[in-house]
Amino acid sequence: MASINGVTGGWTNYEETTQKTTGDSSLDKEDFLKLLVAQLTHQDPTNPMQDTEFVSQLATYSGLEQQINMNKNLETLIASQNANTAASAMSLIGSVVGFTNEEGLLQTGQVAFLDIVGGEVNLVLTDNTYVPYSYVEQVGYPITSSE
Repeated sequence: MASINGVTGGWTNYEETTQKTTGDSSLDKEDFLKLLVAQLTHQDPTNPMQDTEFVSQLATYSGLEQQINMNKNLETLIASQNANTAASAMSLIGSVVGFTNEEGLLQTGQVAFLDIVGGEVNLVLTDNTYVPYSYVEQVGYPITSSE
């Protein structure tokens, strides 16, 4: 073994060090519970954890669990909302839509197809104009000439 200034030890490989420190460092509710159990298991019997500390840690755990569940519910709600928006927009294919353009003028066009990018629904008109679905103010059927 190598000795540097009286300290003995082996060499540490840079790659090994970075692998240890760059791993997933996020803690979830399972990790929090394991830490709490380990703390209770290894506490000093002559100086046990105060009940207020224990209640505080349990409240923190409960809050963490509620936040995780709320995030899951929000993700489900957003996915459902995006699916409903896309389904509504699909019914507009072939229809004529009216929308306000950047200049504030009412413009119309026939919907050719949808373009969904990053969860945002855009209507593509027959003249290749992109219109965000949320901009649509009017919907109608194309007028065909009967000769």
